[in-house]
Amino acid sequence: MIRKLRLKFITVTIVLLLLVFASVLVTLNAFMWTVSTRQTERLLAMVIAQDGIVLPPRNGPWEETANPLGWNLQPEMMRAGRFFYVKLDHAGNIFETHYEMMFDFSGGDVAQYALDTLDKNREKGIIDSFQYAVAEKDYGKIMVFAERSIETLMLTQLIRVSLWVAGGVCLVSFIFSLFFSKWAVFPLKAAFERQRRFVSDASHELKTPLTILNANADVLESEIGANERLDNIKTQSKRMQLLIHDLLTLAKADDAGFRSVFSEFDLSGAVLSTALEFESRAFEENKKYAVEAAAGIVYCGDAGQIRRLVAILIDNAINHSAKNGIIRVSLARGGGHPVISIYNTGAGISESEREKVFDRFYRSDESRSRDTGGYGLGLSIAKSIVEAHQGKITVDGKAGEWVRFSVTL
Repeated sequence: MIRKLRLKFITVTIVLLLLVFASVLVTLNAFMWTVSTRQTERLLAMVIAQDGIVLPPRNGPWEETANPLGWNLQPEMMRAGRFFYVKLDHAGNIFETHYEMMFDFSGGDVAQYALDTLDKNREKGIIDSFQYAVAEKDYGKIMVFAERSIETLMLTQLIRVSLWVAGGVCLVSFIFSLFFSKWAVFPLKAAFERQRRFVSDASHELKTPLTILNANADVLESEIGANERLDNIKTQSKRMQLLIHDLLTLAKADDAGFRSVFSEFDLSGAVLSTALEFESRAFEENKKYAVEAAAGIVYCGDAGQIRRLVAILIDNAINHSAKNGIIRVSLARGGGHPVISIYNTGAGISESEREKVFDRFYRSDESRSRDTGGYGLGLSIAKSIVEAHQGKITVDGKAGEWVRFSVTL
């Protein structure tokens, strides 16, 4: 559990950083794109307002008459931007072009861009790597195209650099999160360890008085014969022993230093032999009991724990099945993994209880659980066994009708 909390802490930290970087990156790029678009729009508007423009020589002076409308555009900016314009008459024929800046362009290219823009029938927009604007004139129309490839390249470079920076920061943050997460969950880890130790110590301490209590009950029974009160003492002592055994099992599962010994074993034989142990009990309770286990399934795990897992689920199915109910145990391969399924008819399970049934001491039916001797720990133990084997346990069913537990190993 502590390991999962640390993992969540690290995940949340990295996700938050990624969200911050993503928002900054999107905002910055949107801002730069907007500024670039507006600057280009001003260039296009100036060329349209002056009905075309011819720049002075690259090394020549900037004449005031070349900027009669007072546009806030520097000569270096005008020379750096590559643009061309096309003039059309009212019939849509090209009668003037200016594309001296487009060294890799021909008259045919210019004409094709003009035709494609006419087909779009829009006053402004983007076509290929050019931003364009169209305006009506006395003689017809003027179309001005400004190249945006440099801006696009700069934005691409900015995104690439930003991603590298974000990756580096996330890596550094991940390293720091490893240390900070350990510090952050330390109080919880200490409290959890104290609780685990208390449960383990208390369970061990209770074993001795329960053993003495059972021994004395047996002695009294041999002296005074069968007695209802002695039977109650022995029954409740047995329940307490089962509870202590379950608590010790959970305490052992919570111990981070505890590791099961895994080895390959015949899973088909283990499930079949464990299921057959409950056949007589199901027969005595007049319940229909069926077992179907695919042969030849070998699994690497703790055979003892897997047998206990199957026993817990079958015992739970018998306890909560209806009178004359149906219980089915099956083992098959699903998606390359062994799948153990235990189905029973009866009280079923509501959707709201599907996650709670694995909580410790949770009992959906208090009175019935007491009658069957349960304390609500069996399914918790089953889940801990499945998690120790890196598997998954799920439950589905319908309230008042049926329930099925499925274990994927």
